[in-house]
Amino acid sequence: MNKKLIALLLAALFACMGLIACSGAGGGKQDADNSDVKVVIESVTQVPVSIAPIDTTAPVLDTPSPTDTPAPNVTAVPVITPPPAPDYTVFKNCAFVGNSIFEGLRQYGFIPYGHFFTRVGLSILTVYTHTTTNGSIPVIDELNTGHYEAVIMMFGQNELGWPNINTFIDKYEQFLRDVWRRQPGAKLFIMGIPPVSAEKSASSTTGVTNENIFIYNAQLEDLCARTPNCYYISIPEVLVTADGALPKDASGDGIHLNKTYSKLWSDHICLTVMSVLRGH
Repeated sequence: MNKKLIALLLAALFACMGLIACSGAGGGKQDADNSDVKVVIESVTQVPVSIAPIDTTAPVLDTPSPTDTPAPNVTAVPVITPPPAPDYTVFKNCAFVGNSIFEGLRQYGFIPYGHFFTRVGLSILTVYTHTTTNGSIPVIDELNTGHYEAVIMMFGQNELGWPNINTFIDKYEQFLRDVWRRQPGAKLFIMGIPPVSAEKSASSTTGVTNENIFIYNAQLEDLCARTPNCYYISIPEVLVTADGALPKDASGDGIHLNKTYSKLWSDHICLTVMSVLRGH
């Protein structure tokens, strides 16, 4: 490299260095000037802010009224009331008028109360002419000897052989009127006719059949239905088999009830009369 070129490069180098030095001196002067500048920070007065007190009252909510909860649909357990026991004192002021069926009940002693005006073979016709077993006046007139709350009647078995059932019902209706003449305030009870055994019904030649008994009982029940203060006493189921006959063990002759079945029938009569006279 020649000397002239070297000299130029060195000159350029020294020139640059001078510029840098000047620049640094200027920066120091600026900092010195800036040191005289006072920064004034004014205090700021805060404007008080009014804060409302907090309402601690619980807000009223627009809540709809609660709907009543429906009661549960509970099915009531049925109360089963047992039937009342027969109370035979209900017969204290009652009169029994009829045939050998009632006579048997009296002799067994199942009905210890009441007045029995009965006779074996008594019918709706002979009640006006025949006396009781130990009496001296016609059975119908025995009803003049006292005052009775009820008169309980048993007729029909001795009339099953009559040629016309209407005659029997007409005579029975007349008998009811004659009883009321003697006992105007009494309630009247008409007994249904118990069936006979199947053997007795099949062999009868006098109309004593279960078919006839069924027809007679239907007419007696109808007579009660159309007569004021007159009540029908039905035949309890225990006295009737499925074929409408008297059970074989209920009677020695197929007609008259033995002691066991007489007690069952007496209880049924008692409960029926109790339901009318005592309301239960």
